[in-house]
Amino acid sequence: MLLFSLHTLAAEELTRFDNFGAIREQSPDARLLILLFSQPECGYCDLVRNEFLLPLQHQHRPELVIRELKVPGFDDVQDRHNHSLSAEAFAHHYAIHFFPSVLILDLEGTPRAEPLVGISSSDFYGYYLEQAIDQALTSLTQ
Repeated sequence: MLLFSLHTLAAEELTRFDNFGAIREQSPDARLLILLFSQPECGYCDLVRNEFLLPLQHQHRPELVIRELKVPGFDDVQDRHNHSLSAEAFAHHYAIHFFPSVLILDLEGTPRAEPLVGISSSDFYGYYLEQAIDQALTSLTQ
């Protein structure tokens, strides 16, 4: 049974980021978007997704929405002004040049914490992620 659940988690993916409006409509209690910028065939991206973001998603924290944007991507996304951009242009707008990167944004598209760029140690990544989430939530109330 454990082996089956590990396989299921490994095969699970995050929902693709499309636009901020859809998130606001689908998740009315959401306050923050945790956005993973990843690349295909990126083992470190897989590690961040599978070991940290998917388990966080399973915690069912209604204030958080977790999405992923693969760069390069085939479909355009919409920025906070509803302009269509390629995944590359959207990442460039947020100065994302290294993968994986995790950006925590409010639902208007404003960054609310320093991005988590790369992963140097899986031992501390969860702590850094929680710190960034706490920082972002605090910034919403100020």
